[in-house]
Amino acid sequence: MRGVVLVDARDDYRMAFALTEFDPAFTDREILLADRVDGRPLDESTGPWQIVVPGEKRHARWVRMVKTVRVLDASWAIPDMK
Repeated sequence: MRGVVLVDARDDYRMAFALTEFDPAFTDREILLADRVDGRPLDESTGPWQIVVPGEKRHARWVRMVKTVRVLDASWAIPDMK
């Protein structure tokens, strides 16, 4: 429950997701790491990878030009969590 997925982009955009957002035991929503759209590779302004969160009204959590995806233990950020 304390896992965090941190996504960094080439344009310095950064987004954090709770690890449980990727777990089908917690949600039916999918979060995608895409390398294609309509069967074609993403262009340079979007790719080579993009995080896509279908169904969101605003695309603030979509990350284009993904550089790294890291899974971190966030217990260090929450006081008194053991």
